Amino acid sequence: MEAGFRATTLSEANHHIRQLLWLSIGLVVITLILAVCLVVQSKIVILQAPGMLNDAQIEKNAMDKSSQRAVLIAVTSNLSQVNPGNYEYQKTFLQSYFAPEAYTRIAKDIDLHVKQLIDQRELGSYYFVFKKYEYDPKMNKHFVQGDVHTVNAAKDTPEPYVFEYDMRIENYRPVIIDLKLYKGDTFHNSAFYASQESAK
Repeated sequence: MEAGFRATTLSEANHHIRQLLWLSIGLVVITLILAVCLVVQSKIVILQAPGMLNDAQIEKNAMDKSSQRAVLIAVTSNLSQVNPGNYEYQKTFLQSYFAPEAYTRIAKDIDLHVKQLIDQRELGSYYFVFKKYEYDPKMNKHFVQGDVHTVNAAKDTPEPYVFEYDMRIENYRPVIIDLKLYKGDTFHNSAFYASQESAK
């Protein structure tokens, strides 16, 4: 009877050991699958800019055009609002979107602009009214057009401007490499340059 009891106990112990072995193997397989998924993951929600859709996703080296549009309109709005009272904040905001070389140039331009405003006692406020956005795949450039409003002494003066951006996505974040700014409402895109060439 004792031998029968012992055999039953050993059989149960072996059964439990096999169960634990399969459970351990299963946990190792799940861990490996999760590790591989983490390594090859290419989409992540990384930032939210005003106007960006709630489900916007940014890949490691790409971003959908509507998200790029939202980021560039936010950057344009902040660039347009620079004044002596808020320029340090605006520079901090813009630094997170511009490449270091481009930011250095933008920061110098902002400092000169603010100094000029102070010297001229031009202490009004400024804001941007968005009108159009276009992406030119041939040039890989983004164009944001709208009116920059200057408000002072109860007078609101709008001027049309085009902001031309060269932007890429690096490690899940948009990085503006270059910015050109010119008055008017005509985008200097590939169609514009083609028409200039044909007019010659």
